[in-house]
Amino acid sequence: MPADAVKLSNKSRLPASSLLPRIAIYSVFVAGTIASFYDFKLNSIALSKATESSEAKQQIALINKLQQADYTEQGRFSDSLEKLGVAKQSNNYHYEILSSTGPVQTLQNQRETAQFESTIAIARSHNSYGKSYIGAVFTFKEDGRNIVKTLTAICESDRNEVNLIPPTFDGSEIHCPPRTTMLSDKNNFDNLRSP
Repeated sequence: MPADAVKLSNKSRLPASSLLPRIAIYSVFVAGTIASFYDFKLNSIALSKATESSEAKQQIALINKLQQADYTEQGRFSDSLEKLGVAKQSNNYHYEILSSTGPVQTLQNQRETAQFESTIAIARSHNSYGKSYIGAVFTFKEDGRNIVKTLTAICESDRNEVNLIPPTFDGSEIHCPPRTTMLSDKNNFDNLRSP
């Protein structure tokens, strides 16, 4: 090697004392960049879950309202989403009507005529981390009156349940099943004409 090249080579080398702070600074920069990307990715997953949940809540609320309207017009609940004009699937959820039950008696009044009718709709997430939603509509007649009232509720499960238990109605309010939370107002009454 020529002497000039050796001198140039020695000048470009950094002493160990200045190399360590540079490595530390670069490491912090790289770690910060990775952490911000990771945090961004986590935030986008959280946003995605919130958007999916919002979609399911809105769809179940729509199904509840459509069932109320169907009961007003037909005197019974619809047994299919197609008849209500609602899609069975979205990108994130699968929707179905679990039951459209006929008149049911309460435990307290087993000898009297049936007290109420109900329909249950569910939304199951396609993702394992998604939440499940149960929509319920109950119709009942008040004592001595010929006006049919409806009561609706949406229950949210913290996880994507395979076997969802339907909400219950005690004659005055809807109760969500265990491991679910009531989302809608328990006193969401609507008066309907008698079928």
